[in-house]
Amino acid sequence: MRILWVGTVALIMVMSIFCFAGFCIQSEIDRCVEKLQKRYESMQDFQAAFVQETHLSSIKRVEKGEGTVYFKKKAKMYWEYEKPTKQKIILDGQTLWFYIPEEKQVMKNNFSVLPSHIVADLFRGQINIQLKFKVIFIQQEIKDGKERIVLTLVPIIYDPTIAKLSLWIDPDTYLITRSSLEDEFGNKTILIFFNIKVDKGIDDSRFTFKPPPGVEIFEPPQL
Repeated sequence: MRILWVGTVALIMVMSIFCFAGFCIQSEIDRCVEKLQKRYESMQDFQAAFVQETHLSSIKRVEKGEGTVYFKKKAKMYWEYEKPTKQKIILDGQTLWFYIPEEKQVMKNNFSVLPSHIVADLFRGQINIQLKFKVIFIQQEIKDGKERIVLTLVPIIYDPTIAKLSLWIDPDTYLITRSSLEDEFGNKTILIFFNIKVDKGIDDSRFTFKPPPGVEIFEPPQL
Protein backbone atom coordinates (compact mmCIF):
# COMPACT_ATOMS: atom_id res chain seq x y z
CA MET A 1 0.00 0.00 0.00
CA ARG A 2 2.85 2.35 0.88
CA ILE A 3 4.48 1.68 -2.50
CA LEU A 4 1.20 2.48 -4.27
CA TRP A 5 0.82 5.71 -2.28
CA VAL A 6 4.38 6.79 -3.05
CA GLY A 7 3.79 6.03 -6.73
CA THR A 8 0.58 8.06 -6.73
CA VAL A 9 2.30 11.05 -5.11
CA ALA A 10 5.12 10.81 -7.64
CA LEU A 11 2.62 10.72 -10.51
CA ILE A 12 0.79 13.78 -9.14
CA MET A 13 4.09 15.65 -8.84
CA VAL A 14 5.07 14.81 -12.42
CA MET A 15 1.64 15.85 -13.70
CA SER A 16 1.90 19.10 -11.79
CA ILE A 17 5.30 19.81 -13.31
CA PHE A 18 3.99 19.18 -16.85
CA CYS A 19 0.87 21.30 -16.25
CA PHE A 20 2.98 24.15 -14.87
CA ALA A 21 5.42 23.86 -17.79
CA GLY A 22 2.51 23.94 -20.24
CA PHE A 23 1.16 27.05 -18.54
CA CYS A 24 4.58 28.71 -18.72
CA ILE A 25 4.96 27.82 -22.40
CA GLN A 26 1.50 29.20 -23.24
CA SER A 27 2.18 32.33 -21.22
CA GLU A 28 5.45 32.83 -23.08
CA ILE A 29 3.69 32.35 -26.42
CA ASP A 30 0.99 34.87 -25.49
CA ARG A 31 3.60 37.39 -24.37
CA CYS A 32 5.67 36.95 -27.51
CA VAL A 33 2.71 37.21 -29.88
CA GLU A 34 1.40 40.29 -28.09
CA LYS A 35 4.76 42.06 -28.30
CA LEU A 36 5.12 41.11 -31.97
CA GLN A 37 1.69 42.46 -32.88
CA LYS A 38 2.16 45.69 -30.92
CA ARG A 39 5.50 46.25 -32.63
CA TYR A 40 3.99 46.10 -36.09
CA GLU A 41 0.78 47.90 -35.14
CA SER A 42 2.81 50.86 -33.87
CA MET A 43 4.93 51.14 -37.02
CA GLN A 44 4.22 53.81 -39.56
CA ASP A 45 6.55 52.39 -42.20
CA PHE A 46 9.12 49.66 -42.75
CA GLN A 47 11.83 49.03 -45.32
CA ALA A 48 14.43 46.31 -45.82
CA ALA A 49 16.52 44.40 -48.30
CA PHE A 50 15.37 40.83 -48.82
CA VAL A 51 16.40 37.48 -50.23
CA GLN A 52 13.68 35.06 -51.31
CA GLU A 53 13.84 31.32 -51.91
CA THR A 54 10.89 29.45 -53.39
CA HIS A 55 11.13 25.66 -53.11
CA LEU A 56 8.86 23.95 -55.65
CA SER A 57 8.20 20.40 -54.46
CA SER A 58 6.64 19.05 -57.66
CA ILE A 59 9.71 19.71 -59.81
CA LYS A 60 12.36 19.69 -57.06
CA ARG A 61 13.57 23.16 -57.95
CA VAL A 62 14.57 26.24 -55.97
CA GLU A 63 13.96 29.71 -57.40
CA LYS A 64 15.85 32.62 -55.87
CA GLY A 65 15.23 36.34 -55.91
CA GLU A 66 16.37 39.46 -54.10
CA GLY A 67 15.56 43.13 -53.87
CA THR A 68 14.04 45.72 -51.54
CA VAL A 69 10.66 45.99 -49.87
CA TYR A 70 8.69 48.89 -48.37
CA PHE A 71 5.51 48.93 -46.28
CA LYS A 72 3.49 51.87 -45.03
CA LYS A 73 0.27 52.22 -43.07
CA LYS A 74 -3.00 52.51 -45.01
CA ALA A 75 -2.27 49.44 -47.13
CA LYS A 76 0.77 50.62 -49.04
CA MET A 77 3.39 48.15 -50.21
CA TYR A 78 6.24 48.07 -52.73
CA TRP A 79 8.45 45.10 -53.66
CA GLU A 80 11.24 45.69 -56.16
CA TYR A 81 13.04 42.58 -57.40
CA GLU A 82 16.50 43.03 -58.87
CA LYS A 83 17.13 39.30 -59.39
CA PRO A 84 16.54 36.98 -61.17
CA THR A 85 14.67 39.48 -63.35
CA LYS A 86 13.52 43.00 -62.62
CA GLN A 87 9.92 43.22 -61.51
CA LYS A 88 7.79 45.36 -59.25
CA ILE A 89 4.77 44.73 -57.04
CA ILE A 90 3.07 47.95 -55.96
CA LEU A 91 0.05 48.47 -53.74
CA ASP A 92 -1.13 52.07 -53.46
CA GLY A 93 -3.94 51.31 -51.01
CA GLN A 94 -6.54 50.43 -53.64
CA THR A 95 -4.82 48.96 -56.70
CA LEU A 96 -2.26 46.17 -56.79
CA TRP A 97 0.15 46.22 -59.74
CA PHE A 98 2.48 43.45 -60.96
CA TYR A 99 4.96 44.95 -63.42
CA ILE A 100 7.63 43.10 -65.44
CA PRO A 101 9.60 45.71 -67.45
CA GLU A 102 11.32 43.10 -69.63
CA GLU A 103 7.98 41.81 -70.90
CA LYS A 104 6.40 45.29 -71.10
CA GLN A 105 3.36 43.95 -69.27
CA VAL A 106 1.57 44.91 -66.08
CA MET A 107 -1.25 43.17 -64.20
CA LYS A 108 -3.76 45.50 -62.53
CA ASN A 109 -5.90 44.16 -59.67
CA ASN A 110 -8.55 45.66 -57.43
CA PHE A 111 -6.97 45.09 -54.02
CA SER A 112 -10.30 44.98 -52.17
CA VAL A 113 -11.35 41.72 -53.89
CA LEU A 114 -8.05 39.88 -53.44
CA PRO A 115 -7.50 37.38 -50.60
CA SER A 116 -5.36 38.65 -47.74
CA HIS A 117 -1.85 37.36 -47.15
CA ILE A 118 -0.56 36.68 -43.64
CA VAL A 119 2.93 38.11 -44.11
CA ALA A 120 1.72 41.28 -45.83
CA ASP A 121 -1.10 41.76 -43.30
CA LEU A 122 1.28 41.34 -40.38
CA PHE A 123 3.77 43.84 -41.77
CA ARG A 124 0.96 46.35 -42.20
CA GLY A 125 -0.15 45.75 -38.61
CA GLN A 126 -3.55 44.47 -39.70
CA ILE A 127 -3.81 40.98 -38.24
CA ASN A 128 -4.70 39.31 -34.95
CA ILE A 129 -2.39 36.29 -35.03
CA GLN A 130 -4.14 34.16 -32.42
CA LEU A 131 -7.53 34.81 -33.99
CA LYS A 132 -6.42 33.19 -37.26
CA PHE A 133 -3.57 30.93 -36.17
CA LYS A 134 -2.62 28.47 -33.50
CA VAL A 135 0.95 28.91 -32.32
CA ILE A 136 2.15 25.31 -32.06
CA PHE A 137 5.81 25.84 -31.30
CA ILE A 138 8.15 28.40 -29.81
CA GLN A 139 11.90 28.06 -29.40
CA GLN A 140 15.12 30.00 -29.05
CA GLU A 141 17.65 29.71 -31.86
CA ILE A 142 21.21 30.98 -32.00
CA LYS A 143 22.79 31.27 -35.42
CA ASP A 144 25.93 33.20 -36.38
CA GLY A 145 26.11 34.42 -32.78
CA LYS A 146 22.63 36.01 -32.96
CA GLU A 147 19.68 34.93 -30.87
CA ARG A 148 16.23 34.59 -32.43
CA ILE A 149 12.78 33.56 -31.24
CA VAL A 150 11.10 31.14 -33.63
CA LEU A 151 7.30 30.90 -33.76
CA THR A 152 5.52 28.24 -35.80
CA LEU A 153 1.88 28.88 -36.70
CA VAL A 154 -0.86 26.84 -38.37
CA PRO A 155 -4.17 28.31 -39.58
CA ILE A 156 -7.24 27.63 -37.47
CA ILE A 157 -9.40 27.56 -40.59
CA TYR A 158 -8.21 25.39 -43.47
CA ASP A 159 -6.25 27.27 -46.11
CA PRO A 160 -4.51 25.32 -48.92
CA THR A 161 -2.02 28.17 -49.41
CA ILE A 162 -0.82 28.05 -45.79
CA ALA A 163 -0.10 24.76 -44.06
CA LYS A 164 2.53 26.21 -41.73
CA LEU A 165 4.18 29.57 -41.17
CA SER A 166 7.38 30.04 -39.18
CA LEU A 167 8.65 33.45 -38.06
CA TRP A 168 12.14 34.30 -36.80
CA ILE A 169 11.98 37.28 -34.43
CA ASP A 170 14.74 39.47 -33.03
CA PRO A 171 14.15 39.39 -29.23
CA ASP A 172 15.56 42.92 -28.81
CA THR A 173 13.46 44.69 -31.44
CA TYR A 174 10.65 42.17 -32.07
CA LEU A 175 11.19 42.62 -35.79
CA ILE A 176 10.76 39.64 -38.12
CA THR A 177 14.09 38.82 -39.73
CA ARG A 178 12.95 35.69 -41.58
CA SER A 179 9.74 33.90 -42.55
CA SER A 180 9.04 30.46 -44.00
CA LEU A 181 5.63 29.69 -45.47
CA GLU A 182 4.64 26.18 -46.56
CA ASP A 183 1.49 25.24 -48.47
CA GLU A 184 -0.35 21.91 -48.40
CA PHE A 185 1.48 20.74 -51.55
CA GLY A 186 4.90 21.00 -49.91
CA ASN A 187 5.97 24.22 -51.63
CA LYS A 188 7.92 26.58 -49.39
CA THR A 189 8.71 30.30 -49.66
CA ILE A 190 11.48 31.68 -47.45
CA LEU A 191 12.05 35.42 -46.99
CA ILE A 192 15.13 36.78 -45.21
CA PHE A 193 15.16 40.47 -44.26
CA PHE A 194 18.24 42.57 -43.50
CA ASN A 195 19.24 46.26 -43.35
CA ILE A 196 15.86 46.81 -41.71
CA LYS A 197 14.75 50.42 -41.13
CA VAL A 198 11.61 51.49 -39.30
CA ASP A 199 9.64 54.77 -39.34
CA LYS A 200 11.92 56.69 -41.69
CA GLY A 201 9.05 58.65 -43.23
CA ILE A 202 8.72 56.92 -46.59
CA ASP A 203 7.06 59.27 -49.08
CA ASP A 204 3.72 58.19 -50.60
CA SER A 205 5.22 58.64 -54.07
CA ARG A 206 7.11 55.38 -53.47
CA PHE A 207 3.78 53.54 -53.74
CA THR A 208 2.47 55.34 -56.82
CA PHE A 209 2.64 53.53 -60.15
CA LYS A 210 1.91 54.83 -63.62
CA PRO A 211 2.36 52.32 -66.47
CA PRO A 212 5.09 53.54 -68.87
CA PRO A 213 4.15 54.16 -72.52
CA GLY A 214 3.94 50.98 -74.58
CA VAL A 215 3.23 48.73 -71.59
CA GLU A 216 0.29 46.34 -72.01
CA ILE A 217 -2.17 46.37 -69.10
CA PHE A 218 -4.08 43.22 -68.12
CA GLU A 219 -7.05 43.35 -65.76
CA PRO A 220 -8.53 40.02 -64.56
CA PRO A 221 -12.34 39.82 -64.61
CA GLN A 222 -13.97 40.86 -61.32
CA LEU A 223 -15.72 37.98 -59.57
